[in-house]
Amino acid sequence: MAPTVADVVIVGAGPIGCLIAYQLARFGCTPYLMEKDDKKTMPCYGRATTLWPRTIEIFDQLDLFERLMQTGVVTRNALHFRNGERIQGGFMFGSRMDKLGDTFFKFALHLRQRLIEEHFTEALEENGVKLHMLQRLQGFDIDETESSQYPVIVQVQNLDNGQVFQVRCKYLIGADGGKSTVRSLAGIPFPGERTTHRWIRMDARVQTNMPNSRCLNSIDSPGHGQILWCPIDNGLTRIGYVFSQALLEKYGGVENVTQEIAVREAKEALRPFEVKFEEVEWFTIYGIGQAIAETFYLNERILLAGDACHTHSSGSAQGLNTGVQDAVNLSWKLALVLHGFGKESLLKTYDLERRPSVQQVINNDKVISTLISGKYPPRFQGRQEHPQDLLTEWYTDVNVQLFTLGLGISYSTNILNSSQGEPSAATIRPGERGPDVFLTTIGTKDPVRLHQVLKNDARFSIVILAGKCTHSLLASFQSALPAFLSLSPHWKRVFKFVTIAAFSGNGATDVLGRGYWGRVLWDSDGRAHAIYGVDEERGAVIVFRPDGWIGCVLALDGKVVDALGSYFGEFLDLLA
Repeated sequence: MAPTVADVVIVGAGPIGCLIAYQLARFGCTPYLMEKDDKKTMPCYGRATTLWPRTIEIFDQLDLFERLMQTGVVTRNALHFRNGERIQGGFMFGSRMDKLGDTFFKFALHLRQRLIEEHFTEALEENGVKLHMLQRLQGFDIDETESSQYPVIVQVQNLDNGQVFQVRCKYLIGADGGKSTVRSLAGIPFPGERTTHRWIRMDARVQTNMPNSRCLNSIDSPGHGQILWCPIDNGLTRIGYVFSQALLEKYGGVENVTQEIAVREAKEALRPFEVKFEEVEWFTIYGIGQAIAETFYLNERILLAGDACHTHSSGSAQGLNTGVQDAVNLSWKLALVLHGFGKESLLKTYDLERRPSVQQVINNDKVISTLISGKYPPRFQGRQEHPQDLLTEWYTDVNVQLFTLGLGISYSTNILNSSQGEPSAATIRPGERGPDVFLTTIGTKDPVRLHQVLKNDARFSIVILAGKCTHSLLASFQSALPAFLSLSPHWKRVFKFVTIAAFSGNGATDVLGRGYWGRVLWDSDGRAHAIYGVDEERGAVIVFRPDGWIGCVLALDGKVVDALGSYFGEFLDLLA
């Protein structure tokens, strides 16, 4: 039988595998998504359940947000209790999320992982992608001959009939979880640390006298660490607590911990609040540890994403959110390379950017999980305060809060995040996430968010913040633009232009003069220019990467077009 052919084979149809496949299909590529389990018969068990603001922004820019909102539960606040009284502490990053300044998603969204996967699968089908279930990766080879258009040969076993067949592709992605077969077959080391800590997680339908029980709450318990109380879909609540060494000894080990015991100890942990368990849909007891793959990108053909390349505790709900960051960072880069527009140097920035960010997640998690478990991590050795109070101190740091929510994730200088621009042209820096802000449309003056305009379609957005610049200053930019666009006959597949003027008028040419301006929007109150720190009299050009991070900042002058050519020439083939 002739082998199946695809641009990319993705192993694992969890949320990360599905998200990568969805994006690649959306960007005009052909993914082959395979999964060893039958997702249609799998129960809606627990696992990941919380999406933070930056993740929700990402889904909105990929047209996935509305689907998830229909079945998810929103929380905007988090309360923290000790001895039945509300005090400061707990999940402070999830409290008063209305204070977040430059995002319109000032909330967390709670929806169990299996339901997220169902929404993604539906979106995949709408984009013509079939999920191949009951298929297991047997092995792969790489054809080193230069004439091979599809150099990765993947051996797949159909678990329904036992037959083995081939799928030939250009890239193989492992999104197959912490026990990744792709990572194992590729021989990528997965060093990490295991602790003796054990935690309980359970999803239940409950009645309680806890105040504001549909908030994202936490409770300090003298014997069960810091307790998670999280409202989730279908009227359920996710409850989590530490199953200490004393409790393990009380019940004779992990293997003896039944659902009945988990419920009994949950009631004890939540005192003085009363909790009646009407139904328990799922519970687990698991060990805490952290691990990270030595590389996310091997031999220029094998890539890892999500739990396949990093695992850690659920102490601050980073697992799925971090995996989403992987999927979004990777997919547009891979799509541009597959279409022949991106150089291999572009794809290499996936590992360059994501591994340091994931390492920060893991470093944070070592502190958080140890404090939640009632122990002292190295950085707090010698302190006399209770670990629960030290956790409050940790989460008081605004940088920790913003990183946890995803809004503070940034990337270091590289070919994508260029330092060669004009730093004084804007206060926003390359490698930072671009803030969201309201603009208005021509004519109707309807409000529109900047992130809605900059949808993730695997194209760079060249945003001209024109301020109140004169026609003569803008004319020099426009006169040089045709030469830049002529470098790439398919430039509309790679770039889009957006122009934002710090006033309004009857039409784009009346305000800006003749030329190519892309989509024009008004910033009549100057809010967008202010949030990006752009002088309205001088203007600026800001390049947004497809994923919403800032690529470079350039002065709006006669040299800007040459600067754009130099910037993109580092990682794009403009003559493709």
